Amino acid sequence: MLRTITTTNAVRAFKPVQAATAARRAYSATGFDNKEKAEEAKYIRAKEQEQIKKLREELARKEKEIEDLKKNKK
Repeated sequence: MLRTITTTNAVRAFKPVQAATAARRAYSATGFDNKEKAEEAKYIRAKEQEQIKKLREELARKEKEIEDLKKNKK
């Protein structure tokens, strides 16, 4: 019985601390989270643009190859 009372009191004392800590973290991290998400999105957009550029260049080279092959075939 003493063990049950001690465990219950420890749980009661710990819950408000967790809630206060979580609320404080959520409030203070919001600005950083938004900035981090924006930076990640910017980075991803730049990488995607690079990939698109490379793919377009490769497509242009392949189309030119096809044209050359068609000319040589005739």
